Amino acid sequence: MAHIAVFLLPERGHFLPALGLIAELVRRGHRVSCPATTRFAPAVAECGATAVPVESTLPEALPGSLYEAAKLAFTEAESSLPQLESTFRADRPDLVLWDIAAWSGGMVAHRLGVPDVLLEVFLTSNAHWSLGAEVIPPRTFGPDAIRFFTGLHAFLGSSLPEFVAGTRRRIALFPREFQPHGHTFDERYAFTGPCLTERAFQGTWEPPPGRPVVLATTGTQVCADAARGMPWHLVTKGKVLSPAVNVETHDEVPQLAVLEHAAVFVTRGGMAGVVEALHHGVPMIVVPHMTDQRLNGRRVEELGLGVLLDTVTVQGVRSLVDQLTSDSAISARVQDMRRMMARAGGSAVAADVVEEELAR
Repeated sequence: MAHIAVFLLPERGHFLPALGLIAELVRRGHRVSCPATTRFAPAVAECGATAVPVESTLPEALPGSLYEAAKLAFTEAESSLPQLESTFRADRPDLVLWDIAAWSGGMVAHRLGVPDVLLEVFLTSNAHWSLGAEVIPPRTFGPDAIRFFTGLHAFLGSSLPEFVAGTRRRIALFPREFQPHGHTFDERYAFTGPCLTERAFQGTWEPPPGRPVVLATTGTQVCADAARGMPWHLVTKGKVLSPAVNVETHDEVPQLAVLEHAAVFVTRGGMAGVVEALHHGVPMIVVPHMTDQRLNGRRVEELGLGVLLDTVTVQGVRSLVDQLTSDSAISARVQDMRRMMARAGGSAVAADVVEEELAR
């Protein structure tokens, strides 16, 4: 069988969504190698793939600006490419999968002359709808931006849009129905929905009896204050001062395990969390931190799958939890999207695309 290299930005919103695809490729008998930091190596091992050690330059949290995040991704690519190119020259893959922000993967494919497939965890782009046009306001480039784009062009050998456009296929890890103008995207784009695994490395979780569950991974303290005295159980990520008895705190939430039982999800709106919520039929309160998250939140609201907020307040959280748990129209739309995602095929369809490319 084939040797497949999978390059993912070592950040949870980019890394975790691809694990189901990795596990499915391994199940089909392929050998999968995935560069991973110490933090993500257990996840790769759980999928049955080989974790290739790599050091990361990324900070603990990414900035709110996609432009600033892109500069960090460039630094990461410059740092990781020398570490990884020699590894994969010595153990040449038959195909490279690379995440939209893991540019070292695209460079390895290009330098080794190996076919590649792009993994999309952001809303994608074509001639009818452009992520870049939506999130990057018109600007007069100053010296910093000129240095960045000039350096990136020199590193990639082309502009970033040209570099990305060179991939033969794209696998979008969300349903076509969530993509703006989704009907205009041709067969090069496979909208597979989420590729999920059990994630035993995150541990297990059981809900308390008799109470609806609300999961909050942002606005943690406000959500904890809102939960006090309410008839629901709150599961949070991060520190909480003086939590009520119905508030449960975690440094790392076993998110899939909690979403399986959740009634509402308060989230920043990264694509990974959005599709995980929809996979479990959970409406959302989206409070974005980054510009791409705001676009996702806008889409959630447009499709009637939840609400988009700039900030959370105690009364606002209480009111919206009540609304989202009692509104039958929102529930019906969330369940419709859940069925659409199931039809998209997830890991099995994504692996089919990879094998089609291997057979070319």
